[in-house]
Amino acid sequence: MSDQSGGRAQLVALRAAAHIPKAIWLPAAGLASLLLAARPPKPLRQWAINARVVTGGEPGFGDRYRAQLSWFRNTVGSLQLGRFSPERIRRTVVVDQGELDAVLASHAERGVVIALPHMGSWDQAGAFGCLAGLPVTSVAERLPAGQYEYFSALRAKLGFEIYPYDQLGLVTLLADDVRRGRAVCLVADRDFSRHGLTVIWPTPDGGRELSVPPGPALIAQQTGADLIPAGVWSDAGLLRITFGEPIPARRGVQGAGEMAQQMVDFFATQIADHVTDWHMMQRFFPGEMA
Repeated sequence: MSDQSGGRAQLVALRAAAHIPKAIWLPAAGLASLLLAARPPKPLRQWAINARVVTGGEPGFGDRYRAQLSWFRNTVGSLQLGRFSPERIRRTVVVDQGELDAVLASHAERGVVIALPHMGSWDQAGAFGCLAGLPVTSVAERLPAGQYEYFSALRAKLGFEIYPYDQLGLVTLLADDVRRGRAVCLVADRDFSRHGLTVIWPTPDGGRELSVPPGPALIAQQTGADLIPAGVWSDAGLLRITFGEPIPARRGVQGAGEMAQQMVDFFATQIADHVTDWHMMQRFFPGEMA
């Protein structure tokens, strides 16, 4: 099968998954997660390595099961989110009202760049943000065979504006969106480029040097917006969101690095506390590979 044919087949599968009732897909995902936890494939083995580093403990069968099930919940949930009513989105998301009010105040006064790790359902969190007065602009991978367009249309229905990650002049476009009152929300724990900001990721066994995407800090610098880190995780069928303290913009390369370090310090705590909701099934820490 060619890559294009494979991409079209995946698109058909995605469209079908968007309409499978929860009473069917959730038990099936639970069974699949049990089987995968028992004989973990490479992505789940890589997650276990990443989880061991961030928590200092070796993940067991139950941890692998919960991590895999969380991944399924996030994937299917993102596909079905476009069919959720605003009321359903609101009642399935929990956030401290004081934290939300602080983010809304930053948004009104200076603008906000919200940075999240690959954790929980960031699409559902973004949908809630759009309803709460934080119209979301974000970035997505340019998937093949109409998949990017499909996901972008789903998110547009929820109030998102989406750019492909390889969009020319992306940082400038995102900065312009901050200036016109949108909340730029970026997944920012894994650097896919070779131009990231070097940080020290805190772990129980000492700091690990790695790089993170420069976008959140650069956009905050260009606009004067607050950089606000967030954590997202599942809890008894609800999605919980927590926001860190606003990180004020600082000038220059050193300032961007300091901002990124504060962001990572927050990420590290949230991920260690809710590691089975961290969907990092790719290599993350240098030298730690399945």
